[in-house]
Amino acid sequence: MKKMSLGLGLVAAAFLSGCALGPQMQMSVPADSAEYNGMKVQLHSVDQGDFGKGVASADGSSELGDLKELVVDSLPDLEYRIGPLDMVQVVVWEHPELTSPMGQYQPAGQKVTTDGKLFYPYAGELQAAGLTAQELRAEITKRLSDKILNDPQVDVRVTGYNSRKMFVAGSVERPGFVSFDENPMTIPDAIARVGGFSKEADPSALQLRRGDKVYNINYLDAFKSNLPLERMMVQPKDQIFVPALSETQKEQKVYVMGEVGRSGIVNIYSGKLTLAEALASAGGLQALNATSRGVYVIRNTSEKQIDVFQLNAKNAMALAMADRFELNPRDIVYVDASGLATWNRLISLILPSVQTVYYGMLATHNAYIVKDDITK
Repeated sequence: MKKMSLGLGLVAAAFLSGCALGPQMQMSVPADSAEYNGMKVQLHSVDQGDFGKGVASADGSSELGDLKELVVDSLPDLEYRIGPLDMVQVVVWEHPELTSPMGQYQPAGQKVTTDGKLFYPYAGELQAAGLTAQELRAEITKRLSDKILNDPQVDVRVTGYNSRKMFVAGSVERPGFVSFDENPMTIPDAIARVGGFSKEADPSALQLRRGDKVYNINYLDAFKSNLPLERMMVQPKDQIFVPALSETQKEQKVYVMGEVGRSGIVNIYSGKLTLAEALASAGGLQALNATSRGVYVIRNTSEKQIDVFQLNAKNAMALAMADRFELNPRDIVYVDASGLATWNRLISLILPSVQTVYYGMLATHNAYIVKDDITK
């Protein structure tokens, strides 16, 4: 019997010595500014309000980040300068032969050539591109006065704006070019010019490209986040793209793993999902298995940086910070297991093996007893 007890003790000791190899993944938190596979790892404490650089909070208190580059303090008073392919109408009062030399077949204005030139009777060829309507008026008045008229009354207006354009594509009613006129144009103006968003649009993922830079704008959340769309000006050659909801939903998701009710994918709707919402959508923390200190968000911030955000939810008030922390698409939310959960799972694996060994040794012991009785 002593041998059997000793054997059982040795088996149990062997299993218990492997406690660190319990049957679940556990988070090994790296040191701040450590490196992993050539990438820098930055640690942040969500419950302390450290949301990382450029990460917005759900209360809209964060800065605009790169979008500041689009915002002006006030809309400027613009003076439109004529460009190639613009339509310009010149009217000489009391001289219809100059205003409409072709009669009823005269179009409403003349087109500026691709090299910026404009021909007008008796004034000759003028360099119109780069001039305002008033500057062109002054030049035509001077030339007509020098040649055929005494104090001519001239009016010049732009009737077709073709030289300065931007492009709006994607899920809008009338995708295409938008021309600039004398008025400053903002992002809402540009969207309105193409008929607004279509039914399939996802305005929360609107993108504006200027040169080599792309700005991401959540149009739906603009008012809640104090986003000054009415002061975000667009410029010629800008491009606005509005994706379809069916396309954005393929990428607008986060992964929730670990000690939660339901591990899996949680979709981001309307471009907004907080850490608290993601945990709730996954069934919340498992009360018996999760550690409140070990809620992590792992983010591939760039090709050279990984950000790890830790939430210590032992204090229930920390959940308020979780509701302010907005997740990015493809973030990984991981909830670590508690030490008790590790122990319980290890025991659940040990018990069947220990029972097998016990009954095997017990059967052997009983066999020896029977053999001794027969011998006697």
